Amino acid sequence: MKQRIRVTYSGIKVETGFGILILVCIAATVSRTQESSATPSSPKVVVEDFWKMETAGGRLTSAGWNRGSIFFIRSGTPPPAAQLIHVIRNSQSDSFEETARTANWAEISVTTDEVGQIDSKLRFREAPKHGHQGVLFVRGPVITFNLVLTEKRWPLNPDGSRGTEVVGSPAWLITCSDRGTWIDVGAAVRHMRDLRTKATDPAIKKNADRTLQLLDRPR
Repeated sequence: MKQRIRVTYSGIKVETGFGILILVCIAATVSRTQESSATPSSPKVVVEDFWKMETAGGRLTSAGWNRGSIFFIRSGTPPPAAQLIHVIRNSQSDSFEETARTANWAEISVTTDEVGQIDSKLRFREAPKHGHQGVLFVRGPVITFNLVLTEKRWPLNPDGSRGTEVVGSPAWLITCSDRGTWIDVGAAVRHMRDLRTKATDPAIKKNADRTLQLLDRPR
């Protein structure tokens, strides 16, 4: 059974095996299709490129989070250290599908395989293996990205603050981002080792040790 996450324009509920999350996204102004000397990358390619950066841990630092804003019309601005981290088995096994399309809007669905989540205190919680009435989860969730073809975007400044409107050639951009990140197990292990080394709180170090033990288990 697959789970579905939907990333759209407005505040929504996201149902996963971990409960209900709230995503709040800012509505985007969609430009009409205009002629351009350069053909924009397709919506699927944009999501594939974002997912490659994301799952390698590309947005785990403030600098990386800011660089990742190029994929969005308006990227979220939470401090990366306070984010929820979703750990997936292997991004190279994930599949991408264009599930809806108009002239200026597209929906791209990514089927991944979440193994658990890491919170801000470096505690790991494994993803549930069974859902309602004992149904077995084989893979999931399915993360759905909405993109629009637009010439306008609001990038982040180097300090993480919201930048001013930028107008350029029409491009497919993701409409919003949530407060979490999605990374491979390998990237999660490297990140935990780095955070454990920098931690001064014994409780945080202990949590990191336990999380590393769980992540290192064969899957």
